[in-house]
Amino acid sequence: MYPSAKTDYIINVRITHKTARVPLMEAVVFKDKIQALIELQSMENVAECLILQTCNRIEIYLVSEEGEKTLNAAKQYLANRASHQYAEVFNAIETALNREAYEHLMRITTGLESMVIGEEQVLNQVWDAYLEAEKAKTVGPILKHIFNRSMTVGRRIRDATGISKGAVSVGSAAIELAATLLGDLADKKILVMGAGETGTLVAKALARRCLSPILVANRTYTRALALAENLGGQAVKFDNFQNVLVNMDVVICATSAPHLLLTKEIVSYSMSQRTSQNDLIIIDISNPLNVGKNVQEIPKVKLYTIDDLQLIAEKNLVERQKCVEKTCQMLNDELIILDDDLRKLSVRLIISTLLSDAEQVRQKELTKAISILGDVDDKKRKIIDDLTNVLLKQTFLPVVENLRIAASKDDKEVINIAIKLFDKEGKNGFDNEDAR
Repeated sequence: MYPSAKTDYIINVRITHKTARVPLMEAVVFKDKIQALIELQSMENVAECLILQTCNRIEIYLVSEEGEKTLNAAKQYLANRASHQYAEVFNAIETALNREAYEHLMRITTGLESMVIGEEQVLNQVWDAYLEAEKAKTVGPILKHIFNRSMTVGRRIRDATGISKGAVSVGSAAIELAATLLGDLADKKILVMGAGETGTLVAKALARRCLSPILVANRTYTRALALAENLGGQAVKFDNFQNVLVNMDVVICATSAPHLLLTKEIVSYSMSQRTSQNDLIIIDISNPLNVGKNVQEIPKVKLYTIDDLQLIAEKNLVERQKCVEKTCQMLNDELIILDDDLRKLSVRLIISTLLSDAEQVRQKELTKAISILGDVDDKKRKIIDDLTNVLLKQTFLPVVENLRIAASKDDKEVINIAIKLFDKEGKNGFDNEDAR
């Protein structure tokens, strides 16, 4: 049997900075995303899955033949990770189905859903999430098309609207927060923990504003050394940052370590050796958080996290309102195109099976005809092969186009009629399970 016309549901289940503060998101963070992808794909009726996790969002994308049922199962899966905070997480989870799901993704890639509107780092984070799921073999044709299209649209709209022009990232928002708290940063002693993408952005931005050399600490010392030399700063060995803290005014933590790096014990020791009367400002924008919450109990230590960047984010939104409006208008046009693409994609396997079967018949009959003709040279063989190939294409071209048109109109009746017309009694082919 040929695969039948069916509906694939696109599902998004998420917890973000809009509904939850960092400690609550920490309760459900995925430390092993590959294992989580395997668990999600093993859920009933899940054909494709992907996890997008950043410092202020944890999102699951699924493709399933079951809509609400799979959506609720994914929501339960996410909430169950929170253990004793289950109820609080469950209430903070947002969901989206079909068009709302991929519209949300496009809003992310265009910068509309970021805490700091227009920030560009999220584009790399989305693409990394896609590549990770691709490596785990949990993405198929639908998520592949949606994520590739969303990346293309995100870049094009950003260029056209200027929504990212001069935009502050989460990292630079942390610097603005430090400047708000301390005034001029030019003479401040600042340590950046982390030399990855976020840490590098933070260090580079600081180097333009500070007269004192920026100190960089990273688990891999050579990476810290390379960044520090590039900025005219100083690298710090990770096992020595406790002593370095003694003289710092600001510490910005931007790593991806899965455990705490600055504990109350470490910071307490550093503060006990401190001669400066200034407060120590610690800003943690790591994912997951790398600074123990209880360090704020230490006298003259001020701890801030992503949650504290909201005022800067709101200021950024006001400044970019015109860009936001233009972005929304362009996004609506792109959604219409993606709607049509996905409907056409729904008949991809039907068309593929139809053409594959027709090609098998052509090859079989071509071989039989050549055998009957006897001694046929290569030139004549090619002429016969080209002729039968053209006949096949010309015969099936209107069928294929009409199937795509029917898909665009969501006309499942026409699609199923076409399947019945071309199917053969007792034919071995794809079934609905293969269509997934």
